[in-house]
Amino acid sequence: MPLPFSPTILEHAAATINQTPSACALNAALLAQAHITAYHQYHPATVTIGMDIYNIEAEALGCTVRFYTDNSIPGIVTRPQNPTIQFSKSLGRIQLLLNAAAQVKSELNTQTTVSIAICGPFSILIELLGFETALDNFYDQPDHTHHLLHQLLNFQKAYCAQITALGLGAVVFESWASPPLVSPAMYREFALPYETQLFAHMKELGLPACPLVIGGDTSNIADDMLTSGATTLLSDYNTPLNLYIQKAREKNLPVRANIDPKLLLAGDWQQITNRVQEIYTAAKEYPKLIIGSGVVPYDTPPANLLRVKEIIKECDV
Repeated sequence: MPLPFSPTILEHAAATINQTPSACALNAALLAQAHITAYHQYHPATVTIGMDIYNIEAEALGCTVRFYTDNSIPGIVTRPQNPTIQFSKSLGRIQLLLNAAAQVKSELNTQTTVSIAICGPFSILIELLGFETALDNFYDQPDHTHHLLHQLLNFQKAYCAQITALGLGAVVFESWASPPLVSPAMYREFALPYETQLFAHMKELGLPACPLVIGGDTSNIADDMLTSGATTLLSDYNTPLNLYIQKAREKNLPVRANIDPKLLLAGDWQQITNRVQEIYTAAKEYPKLIIGSGVVPYDTPPANLLRVKEIIKECDV
């Protein structure tokens, strides 16, 4: 049986209905339609609802997001001086995300797991303050930084309660914590403790899956990620897969092995085939592998993703 294929389809979902990422980001019906259409086109193993995912919580807390008429991804343009961190689903676009995800779940019924993309407290802090300001705070105001992170943790706990009340899952995106953006020591002090508490809360709410998405080469923090309570270990396309398998085996966790999304965009079939074959070779020793990808670019030809599925079938011999 072919390994599960679960590409990260966010803004590319908008392309499947000939809409811009901004149009889908601002309209629950369009966002739902985009992810439903993408599901029926590609049949991924899981569906994660979102478009400009790193903006959502920061926007709810006072950041201004710029939207576009072209295919650009919405981005933060201003940040609040003294944000008030208190959860309400009426803030920003949180209710919009909840409505869209509920619609997708209703449409797909029990065919697949439908989750909402949320951010880890560390990544929300970076988006809320800006990278340079946050970095200064880590060194100059560690106590204040921990206070903010604790508030953001409580914000996400409340958000997860709303998500689970709708029978949805949550995928925690935390790529602002990836080396070399921050050091392993900084990750252990300012990111890991709050990820650990968030995953514990998610499990208390009854969520069976608690994926943690940190892209890039996380080999220096892989042991720490394993202690977070995440239920999947991500091996990005530029990391040593065997190392991640070795570490995941200790806790009997699935490993998500990513394909470089630039290869999906370009249709580099030789490199894609090599990567899929590498994953299948590893699966002979450790079958708990999932074939994933980084965020699929908006302009990726649909035929390319479908071809990857064929390559996966061809390698399953």
